[in-house]
Amino acid sequence: MLVGERAHLLYLLQPRNVEYVEAQGNYVIFHSGSSEYISRDTVRRLSLLLGDSGFVRIERSLLINICAIQYAQLAGHGTFAFTLRSGARLRSGARYRAEILRLLPLTRRTQSR
Repeated sequence: MLVGERAHLLYLLQPRNVEYVEAQGNYVIFHSGSSEYISRDTVRRLSLLLGDSGFVRIERSLLINICAIQYAQLAGHGTFAFTLRSGARLRSGARYRAEILRLLPLTRRTQSR
């Protein structure tokens, strides 16, 4: 369970309902559909906490819920562009390619003959 604040109210958020997490200074923003919730936390800590819930770090400041991905595209130089169910579009960093590919089979496999 995650706790996020919006309009001075605290909300209990199910990780499966959060599409992505974005760092903003000493805080993170939980993006859930068209709603945003703020929490004093770090992407680093949340990546460890939410890894078993299907989240993967795609950039230094971004965690993405793989269940929220509508489709992915190769973006060049070892990066991917992810479009989420909400229409949000996020781009990964090359540094996180190995971790992304560990969880998502986004490359074509060559067939041996």
